Amino acid sequence: MSDIVLSAPARFRSLFAAIVAMGVTSAIYSLSLPLFATRLDEMGHSETVIGINTAAQAIALIAVAPFGPALLRRFGPAILMLWMLALTFVFALLCPLYEDAWFWLVMRLLIGAATGILWIAGEAWINEVADNESRGRILALYGISGAAGTMLGFAVLYLAGHEGWVPFIVIEVMIVACALAIVPAVKVAPPFRGRASQTMLRLALRAPTPMVINLLVALTFGSLASFMPIYGPDVGLPLQDIFLLLVCLSAGGMLQYPIGWLADKVNRRLLAILIMVIMAVMFVIMPVALHDPILRWPYVVVLGGAMMGLYTMGLILLGERFRGIDLGSATTLFQVMWNVGMVAGPFAVGTAMDVAGATALPWTLVATYVVVIGFTALRGRRHHDP
Repeated sequence: MSDIVLSAPARFRSLFAAIVAMGVTSAIYSLSLPLFATRLDEMGHSETVIGINTAAQAIALIAVAPFGPALLRRFGPAILMLWMLALTFVFALLCPLYEDAWFWLVMRLLIGAATGILWIAGEAWINEVADNESRGRILALYGISGAAGTMLGFAVLYLAGHEGWVPFIVIEVMIVACALAIVPAVKVAPPFRGRASQTMLRLALRAPTPMVINLLVALTFGSLASFMPIYGPDVGLPLQDIFLLLVCLSAGGMLQYPIGWLADKVNRRLLAILIMVIMAVMFVIMPVALHDPILRWPYVVVLGGAMMGLYTMGLILLGERFRGIDLGSATTLFQVMWNVGMVAGPFAVGTAMDVAGATALPWTLVATYVVVIGFTALRGRRHHDP
């Protein structure tokens, strides 16, 4: 349990700083992924090399995750985030100095490690300061900030282009902006003292539902981002519309406040199951919805809102169960599950599409959601906890 008690104004400053900082971090993340992929493609590298480079950022977090709780305990979330931002600033600055795929692989491993710890610290900070009565609404605001940041990152790349130093300079400016949001709140960031009551694996076994939910959302996001350009033309979707649809998918995350509000009023596990059922139904109707030139736009907005709302539900269930350094350890594993899903999801869906064609995309996701719905419902009946 955090051993500081914040006044209402201090609590607001603490949450405001962390939520804004994580929104800017989302912008950096969403700008960097297509930036590196596009630059590598123009260098003439294969999709395999690009895929390995992209996976490096996810794999790096899995590698450094065991150190997350100790770093959080040693520095606290605010100072830890500032150190990780400083490292990211240096690594990002080095990238345009030497444009080589294997040099970038090393840099992206380092960036992935730094930003991974950044995500762990930021989400643990927000979840620790949030009280259980308003946790759903607070984390929904965090989700909205993240969605807005993702949109900003895509927009900056669209407006500034991907060539030369300009996009990297924008990333550096974003890093500075993120740091400026954190600095005034250093003294109102919660400490994470002591030692976790159990190992990260045992903590996960105490509350596997939020971990599985996060894995599911990552699998969904990674699969849609990777294979929509392949699946879209198969249902008659013009290629030029696909990327705009992905932007709309991100925009849907800005509509999740009602989910957070409901999470503070009703049974949170049942709400998570309801969202998953809605997602499964939406994947069933995906071929029809995307084929319709009018329906496709509200469809992807709602899909994005439900998907990111489900991520928020995972965080809510996590914060409901854990506090203090246990929450820091659980948040670390929560982020590991995200990165595992981002790597495993596109691989599994891509394999299914190789075997059964492009139509395997929605049906593979439907089958996955049915399994997780069953697991979540069964876990609730047997254990009556997250």
